[in-house]
Amino acid sequence: MKKVILYITTILFTAITSNALAIDLTKWKYCSEITLDSWAEKYVTADIIPEVYDVAKSDLSDIRIIDSNRRQVPYLLTKPKDITPKHKYLPDIINRSTDDKNNSLVTLDFGKQTINNYIEVETAGRNFRRAVKVEGSNDNVTFFTIVEQAFLFAIDNKVKSRFNSIDLPANDYRYLRITVAPMTTEQKSPVIKELRAFNRDKKLANRIPIEMVCVNHTEDKEKNLSIYEYNLKFRNLPISEIQLSIVDESFYRHITVDGRDASTRKVKIDSEDNRERFREVEEKWKSLTSGTVYRYSSTKGKKNERIALSIPSGKQAYRHLKITVRNYDDRPLKLETVSAKMVTHQIVFDAGNSLNASLYVGSESAIRPKYDITHKLDKPSEIKTTLARLSSLSENPLFGKVGQKPQPWTERHKVLLLIIMAVVVLALGGFILKSFKSIQSNQA
Repeated sequence: MKKVILYITTILFTAITSNALAIDLTKWKYCSEITLDSWAEKYVTADIIPEVYDVAKSDLSDIRIIDSNRRQVPYLLTKPKDITPKHKYLPDIINRSTDDKNNSLVTLDFGKQTINNYIEVETAGRNFRRAVKVEGSNDNVTFFTIVEQAFLFAIDNKVKSRFNSIDLPANDYRYLRITVAPMTTEQKSPVIKELRAFNRDKKLANRIPIEMVCVNHTEDKEKNLSIYEYNLKFRNLPISEIQLSIVDESFYRHITVDGRDASTRKVKIDSEDNRERFREVEEKWKSLTSGTVYRYSSTKGKKNERIALSIPSGKQAYRHLKITVRNYDDRPLKLETVSAKMVTHQIVFDAGNSLNASLYVGSESAIRPKYDITHKLDKPSEIKTTLARLSSLSENPLFGKVGQKPQPWTERHKVLLLIIMAVVVLALGGFILKSFKSIQSNQA
């Protein structure tokens, strides 16, 4: 009897769950088919495509996976992360001095041969660009050039506008000697306030390239700025970096990146009559990121370069990007091509017994769903999954139609539900009667 009640309860629970997972597809504008080449694992993983970012809410809360019975398939979103472990050293700072060219020199003593590939040099002042030379030695007598010329930048006195980092070829010298040269307009030696040394190992998540189309290029001769405008074609992409292609053999420039999703926007005009009137105004550019790019030769002619700008984690790129190159007293830096790279979100779900599933997106009224799968898979990146692909978005034929809302399971199977309820009542009645007789027998 207990088994019968348990079985019937399971059926009722399935019916209630099915009713809860039913969805009104008339509120979703777009859909995409999910294609699997094979089905080897319990869970399925698919990369979110750029078209989905463009039409979805910025937090992707309106994404739904729907099976062939128009029921929601629980899913979770995950995003691979870069792993960049960094070990910080605390070397002794020795031999502070200046030379006859007003260069400031300082030596770092690690105490023994130590592998390092990155230093930070903090100097006093604002609005400067100072050349830096880095040398290495194991006896503090004979030094070998590691970096022939790098630069320290400061645009103003704000922390985020100061660029103190210098990438080094991996080396294991005990001593590092840093020489900071003054600008031609400076009469005194630069003051080296603080130095830090690190060894870091970057393990980057997989990047997907995104095309950037150049739509405008101007030169501001008065301020010596090179200004480039690009179109990403899609909004809200999780861009991790912007890669530059530059012909020049040696350069060091400060670059800012601004963005906006549209060139103009409509503003309502107040009027005496009831008619709505609008005028178009130019949309302001919003700051996205900034940094320095460089290319120079170090010891033995080895080329060192940084020609990519990182986008802060959590920031979504705008559709239109403006790249401004500050050339200072140097000739304009020409950008050949520019491309973006994004670390896309992945959607993970249990395919169950049905491989026919589609992704729906583009609902203004949707709120973030809550599924148990988020608790089951606390480390989704570590499980084995079957890879799937999303097709290009197409318009949902049910969007905006009246009367297309799927009927709940309880409405579509009224007779079956009545039979199940009757069986449950009879089973419970029999169970109660049997228990009552058993109690009476024990008392007697």
